[in-house]
Amino acid sequence: MDYLNFNFRSYMEGPESGMDNLHTYKDHPDPVIDSSVPFITYPYPVYYKYNSRGFRGPEWPKDLSDVIWCLGDSFTEGIGVPFEHTWPSILQTKTKKHCINLGINGSANRLILNIAKQVISEYNPKYMVIMWSHQNRRYEDPWTFIDFDPTANDYDDMKEFLSCYKEVNNLCSNIYNTIIPIIDISDYKNLDKLLYTHTMLDVARDSWHFDYLTAEPIVESIISHFNFTNKEKR
Repeated sequence: MDYLNFNFRSYMEGPESGMDNLHTYKDHPDPVIDSSVPFITYPYPVYYKYNSRGFRGPEWPKDLSDVIWCLGDSFTEGIGVPFEHTWPSILQTKTKKHCINLGINGSANRLILNIAKQVISEYNPKYMVIMWSHQNRRYEDPWTFIDFDPTANDYDDMKEFLSCYKEVNNLCSNIYNTIIPIIDISDYKNLDKLLYTHTMLDVARDSWHFDYLTAEPIVESIISHFNFTNKEKR
């Protein structure tokens, strides 16, 4: 299985994607944080364009030796926000290093692991950032996701997450590990020792994912972790 080619999304584009659509917004009126930003009055234009591999963003550069590989679910893909507001895009702006957005909407942690393993095997990454997803999210195959397995308990969820975490971090030592900020890791013992954690400071157009105010401190933390220089013009 080629986890770096999601051909069913190749070259797709449009003003909506995933749960970022007016129908879903109306069906889910409770935002993650207290916000009055409705879908129809979101102040920034949102448009989705997927490259030939089915990932959001431009085609990859030919030289991949010094890129930052950015893995995760819809929070990495940037559902609900302009591409320029996604944390990989902000990271690229600040570091002037190409950031490859490998976020896949709906990803379970084992799919993130499989994508990471292929990147490590094929490209020997210099820098990798993983924003892990919900611990209780599972998938049967790359195209069939089980969102929140009702048969699993907290122990099963943590066992599954730690299995993915340990496998990829044993393969590559230069990984910044974090987790989507809507998860309260206080529910999971000692998880704060493994992951950088962040707080939701704003919401995207769909009132579920985060926007640039949340992405900014995440990016600053990544820059500090890798000792990058912030090259953004002020």
